[in-house]
Amino acid sequence: MPEFEDESHPSTGQLPIVGYNHLAGRTAESYFPGLGPEELADLLRYERSHRNRLPIIRSLVARLRNFRHGAAG
Repeated sequence: MPEFEDESHPSTGQLPIVGYNHLAGRTAESYFPGLGPEELADLLRYERSHRNRLPIIRSLVARLRNFRHGAAG
């Protein structure tokens, strides 16, 4: 998963989902289909540096890979 690594870690105020840090895993994932690759990358950086929920990280990485390969959705 290092292909999506970045040194910057967005704060909760910079995240594309309001209140993300308080959302349960499934609820957070329900927002992912409406997000673009930059927004997903922001969430991934935040998740890795703050919550570190493996199922969410896997979901974000999978969505980012889909964008990279032109199959988002």
